[in-house]
Amino acid sequence: MSWWTRPAPPTSWSDVSESDAARLRVIGLGNGILTDDAVGLHVARAVRRQLEQGAGPPGVDVVEAEVGGFALMELMAGWDAVVLVDAVQLEGVAAGSVVALEPSDLGVSLRLLAPHEIDLVTALAVGDRLGYPMPRRVHIIGIQGADLSTFGEELTPQVQAAVPRAEQAVLRLLGQL
Repeated sequence: MSWWTRPAPPTSWSDVSESDAARLRVIGLGNGILTDDAVGLHVARAVRRQLEQGAGPPGVDVVEAEVGGFALMELMAGWDAVVLVDAVQLEGVAAGSVVALEPSDLGVSLRLLAPHEIDLVTALAVGDRLGYPMPRRVHIIGIQGADLSTFGEELTPQVQAAVPRAEQAVLRLLGQL
């Protein structure tokens, strides 16, 4: 191949080596003992299983985290693109709905009580300002929760039914990054 010839896109993900692929990370967020708040953790596990079976691009790192703020900032640093998966509470959205969001959709929280509670927009800005190699692309797959405050390790039926849809949304998004 000459230097001016653009290579053809891969016909399958098995044709792409990990060294050629972008550094992609999926971060499933949530609290494992607060009912629907744990949905991001469940989706991350499902995505990991699919990636282990060859679905999606090679070399995607999948982590589960029960953190926010500065700890989330550190989990995002050093990656080309990050997909966050988390429970959301949006007005007028049915429980179990899967939504795609960007950090700019979230805005900045005005109710910060402690440094570990900084919101996503602030975490990205602070990381950038501190010179961390923050991802150029951050995408959010949100799942509308029905119950985010009751102690329990099981998802509500509406949110449990959304896990496969959220998993597919993450895999589609990874294919576009």
